Amino acid sequence: MSYQSSEYLVENWNQEQLDLELSAPHQAVGDAVICVDRDGILVLWNPGAERLFGFSSQEAIGEPLDLIIPHAYRKPHWEGFHAAMRQNQTRLGTKVIRVPMLRKDKSQFRGALTVGIVRGENNRIERIGAMIREETENKGTQE
Repeated sequence: MSYQSSEYLVENWNQEQLDLELSAPHQAVGDAVICVDRDGILVLWNPGAERLFGFSSQEAIGEPLDLIIPHAYRKPHWEGFHAAMRQNQTRLGTKVIRVPMLRKDKSQFRGALTVGIVRGENNRIERIGAMIREETENKGTQE
């Protein structure tokens, strides 16, 4: 079964069905998959995120996204996040962005990520998800 867009899922499935439908793919991929609610609180944290960041899902879910954002980058992150919530859209689209990220052991790395929006009633942003992988100068791009 294929879907045209995430909007189809939100419009045609209740949240329990949506969570069940999306659970298998995000658990199976090697990349980190995370999702935050409108307040920036982590609501989804897959095994790839556990490996990349070092936090278990029990440690991460319910925490603010600051958990993985280096202190020096938090202010600009939250300014952009809150602007996206006010404007009901992100400026990122489907672009791959590269940002410093923070592991549990406090080490930093360069993360490459794409962002997706889950919309709810009245087309309002309810969650923002991201697929993340480490990108270091030594690794190069892997396909």
